[in-house]
Amino acid sequence: MKHRILILEDDPDMREALEYALSDFDCLFCSSLAQGFKEWTRGWDLIILDLSLPDGNGLELLQVVRLESDVPVLVFSGRKEESVILDAYAQKGDDYITKPVRLPVLKAKISRMLDRTEIRRFEGYSLEVSKNALSGLCPVQLTRTETAVLEPLFGSGYHAVSAERIIRSVWTRTGHDMSLKTLSVRLSGLRKKLKPAGLAVLGSRVHGYWLQRTEDEDASG
Repeated sequence: MKHRILILEDDPDMREALEYALSDFDCLFCSSLAQGFKEWTRGWDLIILDLSLPDGNGLELLQVVRLESDVPVLVFSGRKEESVILDAYAQKGDDYITKPVRLPVLKAKISRMLDRTEIRRFEGYSLEVSKNALSGLCPVQLTRTETAVLEPLFGSGYHAVSAERIIRSVWTRTGHDMSLKTLSVRLSGLRKKLKPAGLAVLGSRVHGYWLQRTEDEDASG
């Protein structure tokens, strides 16, 4: 399956060059910030973001994305000022590339970013997103939905993740809506599945959810 990339770029010549260079990926091009706001929640593996768009600054979208998602974001812009670059990193952009750029270099950087995002880690456990697999004390095969539930938890460590954010992860990864009641049922089954692996999902709808490694003797029971 091809990696899915959302690209916000309004320059026709640059879009044509990117479309050719990134033909190995499943790309959707947006020429405006408004279109980017409509499309970003559709489960992309990477977002490439220009700053100077006809209807606003691409960092406006980055701020919204970071409220709900850890999807990698590559800022790709002709702005070379140090203050602009630092601001993009402060907004939690993953990387910043200035135009013009050699397209093979850009493609190599994108491939590297995508490789890094395939695996999430927490306290000696590895969640392989593309394989729906958890490795650690013992291997656990997951469903796509279970992987989508765990992904934001792995990305947040011991910090609580809201139920709404987990539901958003399920929607972006699978395209399926999930109610709070269904999430509770899914978490109940997932907790049983993770127990032999020594990993627990703690928390509640009110306080959010987080991961915790359990004692080996508890995990084996």
